[in-house]
Amino acid sequence: MSIDRITALLEKLTSNTCTWQEKKELFTLIESVNDPQLKAVLEAAWLQYNKPVHNLSDYSSRVILDNILQRKQPTRVLFIRKWRAAAVAAVAALLIGISIYKFTGTPSATKEPIAIVSDIKAPVTHKATITLSNGQQVLADSISAHQLVMEGQTKVVRLANGEIVYQPQGQHNEILLNTLTNPKGSQVTSITLSDGSRVWLNAGTSLTYPVAFSGRERKVTVSGEAYFEVAAAGDHKIPFLVNIKTNQRDSSLVTVLGTHFNIKAYADEADTRVTLLQGSVQVDHQQQGLRIVPGQQATYAAGQKIYVNTPSTDDVVAWKEGLFAYQNNSIAQVLRDAARWYDIDVVYAGKVPGDTFTGEIPRTATLTELLQILQMSRVHFRLDGRQLTVLN
Repeated sequence: MSIDRITALLEKLTSNTCTWQEKKELFTLIESVNDPQLKAVLEAAWLQYNKPVHNLSDYSSRVILDNILQRKQPTRVLFIRKWRAAAVAAVAALLIGISIYKFTGTPSATKEPIAIVSDIKAPVTHKATITLSNGQQVLADSISAHQLVMEGQTKVVRLANGEIVYQPQGQHNEILLNTLTNPKGSQVTSITLSDGSRVWLNAGTSLTYPVAFSGRERKVTVSGEAYFEVAAAGDHKIPFLVNIKTNQRDSSLVTVLGTHFNIKAYADEADTRVTLLQGSVQVDHQQQGLRIVPGQQATYAAGQKIYVNTPSTDDVVAWKEGLFAYQNNSIAQVLRDAARWYDIDVVYAGKVPGDTFTGEIPRTATLTELLQILQMSRVHFRLDGRQLTVLN
């Protein structure tokens, strides 16, 4: 049954009709199946992916398939750039490559092995902390599922799934601020604010918010990457305001009434990105104002104008769904995301590689598995403790 299901899901993947839930199911199934038939299924899937529409030469196809199926003769992999216009083929190859790696227990053949002292696993726990209004810090995942604390007239509750929920029990006479901090090397954490709005925090992100909203606005401050599902404000149409802050750039403001959107604003990124999935938001930055519609992304840096593009929203929120997902992103961008997820430091022995990367990688992969895939673009690494050196 598992092989049949894998085959069906791979067919959906190649036709680009796989949902997020089906992709996650496919990763899980491939990791759990221990059957010699699996290699045959994956090889057949690759042949299906390698159609002329994917723009891969015969030589590139042979190199990829040889690498995936662990042929004895090592080959130098030179095909990553050819995948730029073939996102589906890249997804398939990465999925199959990771699967075979786990299935055989050996890494794919590359020209140079990754120098590794010890591997680093993906985070499996929440390390988030809540800083209360009196300055006390509470480790959100340190106790069983029950009430964490009372903040004024609001209960702070941790649910069985790890989500933090603020439950107002009465009126507040003063504004009490809390900060939820999700550090590097932590699983994604989520919170339900007092108005019912939900926020997911990626690793390396902090959110500051009132214990209970009051007055004519609902205002929070975020640094890092967060996904918002803002609750409607009823008849009063109380706006929801997100103040975006980093250590290196001026703050900006996102105004919404009820919507789903993603903010990426890390201090080590060159720009801030606000991506709208549902509803409407107004982005204000340095005396500029711009309203975007679903599917659009507002991007801006300090001292520059806001511009709008239309990325794949699935890729933008892939982190929330358990995937790294990229479309022609730089290797440096991939490594910045990896540094936050695996809690590592990335240093460059030479110049920063100019290569780009397209594909999806499950965030459950170990750091070594991720590097094995990136190394196919001729970028080489040395991992010593929690320092990753890019050798190119």
